[in-house]
Amino acid sequence: MNTSISNQLKSRFKAIEYMVHWEGGVNSSRLSRIFGVQANVIRTAINQYVKQHPDTLIFNGKDPEKLYIATSLFTPLYIPHNWESYVSYMFANSNEHIRQTYGDGAVSEQITPICSPQPEVTRILLKAIRLKSRVSVFYSSRNNPMGIQRVIAPHALSHDGLRWHCRAYCYKREQFTDFNLGRMKDLSIAGKADKHQHQDEHWIQFVEIKVAAHPALPPEEQALVLSDYGKKGHFVIRTRAALADYTIQFYRLGMDPNTCSQQGHPLVITNLEEIAFCLFRGPKG
Repeated sequence: MNTSISNQLKSRFKAIEYMVHWEGGVNSSRLSRIFGVQANVIRTAINQYVKQHPDTLIFNGKDPEKLYIATSLFTPLYIPHNWESYVSYMFANSNEHIRQTYGDGAVSEQITPICSPQPEVTRILLKAIRLKSRVSVFYSSRNNPMGIQRVIAPHALSHDGLRWHCRAYCYKREQFTDFNLGRMKDLSIAGKADKHQHQDEHWIQFVEIKVAAHPALPPEEQALVLSDYGKKGHFVIRTRAALADYTIQFYRLGMDPNTCSQQGHPLVITNLEEIAFCLFRGPKG
C-alpha cells in the first residue's frame, strides 16, 4: 500500500475497494454518490487506483453497468476484509449510494434501536472516560423506574446488538455494572474517580462460550443451524465476561437443552457451569 498518497485519495481508494470487493465492481457514477462530486471528477480516483495498483482491476465494457471489476491479482489493501466493516462504512458514509443502487430497504444494518444514544449523554461519558472522572447522572431502572440520582465512574461503552451501555463503577451498589445510555439524564462531571477499568475484573477477563446445535434436533437440522453461522460442528464465542449475557441473548443461545425448546433455541451452551460466575443474577437496578 502506498503510504504517501493524500488522505482524500486514500478515502476514495477505500470506497473503490469496498465496492469492488463486496459489490462486484465500481464505476464513476457509483463512486460519485458517496463523495457528492461529479462523476467526471471522481473518475480520476479510479484511474489513479489502476495506475498505482496495476493489473488488479479491469474495465468490463460488456457489462451493462460498465464496471471496473477485480482480476485474480486483486487484494484489498485499504480496508478490512469483513462484511461488517463494509456495512458500517456504507451506512456511515453513503446511505444515498445504498438507496439509489439497491433501493430502499434492500440492505439493513441492524434491527432499528428503539432509543439511540443522545449526544448530551455520550459527550459527558466520553469526557469522563478520557479524564478518569466520576459522573453524576439521573438514572431510571427496572427497580427504580421513576429514576434516582447516581454517581458512577465510567470506563467503557459497549453495544449489545440493540442498545448502547456504559460500563461503570456504581457508588450506590458498590460494584461495576452496566448502565443503559437511553435511561440516562442530566449528566455532569463529579470530580476524580477512584475506581478504574483495571479494577473491573469481569471487563478485563475474557470467557469462552462453547456452542453446539440443540441435541434434540435431527442430525440434518443440526448441520443446517450450524451452517447458518458458517460452522460444521461445535464452536466457541470469545467475549468479555461482562458481556457474556448480552452475547447469549444476542445469539439466542439456550442455557439448558433439557428445559429450552429446539425451536426457540436451536443453539445451546455446552459449558454453562464454567461461565455461570459472570451471568446476570436477578434484576439490575
